Amino acid sequence: MKFNKIGLMLDCSRNAVATVDTLKELLDKMALMGYNRLQLYTEDTYEIKEYPNFGHMRGRYSGEELKDIDAYAASKGIELMPCIQVLAHLNQIFRWSEFESINDCNDILLVDEPETYKLIENMFRSLAENFVSRNVNIGCDEAHMVGLGKFLNRYGYQDRFEIVNRHLRKVLDIATRYGFRCSMWSDMYFRLAFDGDYYKNSDKPIPPEVLERIPKNISLIYWDYYSTDIEHYRKMFIRHNGCAKISRLDLRCKICV
Repeated sequence: MKFNKIGLMLDCSRNAVATVDTLKELLDKMALMGYNRLQLYTEDTYEIKEYPNFGHMRGRYSGEELKDIDAYAASKGIELMPCIQVLAHLNQIFRWSEFESINDCNDILLVDEPETYKLIENMFRSLAENFVSRNVNIGCDEAHMVGLGKFLNRYGYQDRFEIVNRHLRKVLDIATRYGFRCSMWSDMYFRLAFDGDYYKNSDKPIPPEVLERIPKNISLIYWDYYSTDIEHYRKMFIRHNGCAKISRLDLRCKICV
């Protein structure tokens, strides 16, 4: 298997946002090792001018800082790629009352709420202004309770696979307007296909009828922190490769150890 990109995803969302100088030092080391992509995992730690409380007091990067990092990465032959969240993992913003209306439950955005897509529109506007790359990881992992909070009270119970798909189509429409090519973590599709499980049924492919419902203009990313079994990874690679062949999705693999 040949990989055209080899990179690092740096978590800049959990209590330690790397400084600009630290990132430049990291980029120097990555260049020496032949890496050509750095993803900055930023849940709410990047500036959105229209939402001053987004990332407030969380060490967020300003737009000017991101442009500086981006230019430095490019000088080293490295793509700086944004990695954000457009469905879950946004618990930090919900401490602010202005975001209460778009909170489904826990750390999850409220699907089908116009204000949700207003926020996401401004997310992509910020990325377009501050990153040269038009590749973006939009997250969407571990949204286990999607559709089961405020959404349930407002609209009643709905097929959660379709809720995720409907949301994703709206996000992709926004991303396309800004010229972005999107990838996302694959676990939600696997979990919805296998009653909440991502890893245990590693020898079972996603049913074709499920694959056909996945939007064609999204790349699925395999993530896994949990196994030391080589055979487990082999089977999961095969499952994801099956997604690529049947749904014409790019295979992108991320292994975190």
